[in-house]
Amino acid sequence: MHALFDMYKVDPRGSAMWLGSVESYSVALFEIELTAAKALGDYAIVNRQTGDRTVLNFGLSMDGDHVTVVTEGVKSLAG
Repeated sequence: MHALFDMYKVDPRGSAMWLGSVESYSVALFEIELTAAKALGDYAIVNRQTGDRTVLNFGLSMDGDHVTVVTEGVKSLAG
């Protein structure tokens, strides 16, 4: 099987750094979640065949003394 999904870290200016390619969407999502645990920010998963992409944002939410990692996603934006 061939790698179908590319993973990117997107900086605040919009430049993207390629993180690698994997065979399935679920593996791409898992890999990005692992990476985001160390480096919060914006990430993207791009389907090589369709051009569709998922944009994910990992940030922090503070409620009093509690800090929580928050994930926002927009799935399947046409490429």
